Amino acid sequence: MSSPIDEDAPALATVAARSVELLSDATGPEVGYPGLTGTGDVEDVLAALNRMAGDLQQTATQLKRYLDDEFAAGHLTRAPGSNGQNAETVAAARQALTDVQENARTLARLLTTAETAMLALRPGS
Repeated sequence: MSSPIDEDAPALATVAARSVELLSDATGPEVGYPGLTGTGDVEDVLAALNRMAGDLQQTATQLKRYLDDEFAAGHLTRAPGSNGQNAETVAAARQALTDVQENARTLARLLTTAETAMLALRPGS
């Protein structure tokens, strides 16, 4: 992989999904939490996931903007070869992306709460 700007978005999304899958494996109890050696690791994972939640909000915003631009240019149709655009379908996709933004914001808030709780567990806190 060169730079992220040189890669296509679906390939990067696939890498991100695979990374989360591997993270799940690394934090699983089935084999003794192989990726965790202490509460500091938990704090680090929570912080990274919090950053990811913020980036997910931005990605959803950019995807909505892309849909708006493509719709305005007349490039969105329901099925290959169909005539005309379907404003209702685009509106449903946009609403779903708005929901993603809101849920990512909630995720970030919850991760911040978990991080704060973990910091309170540090000796001398």
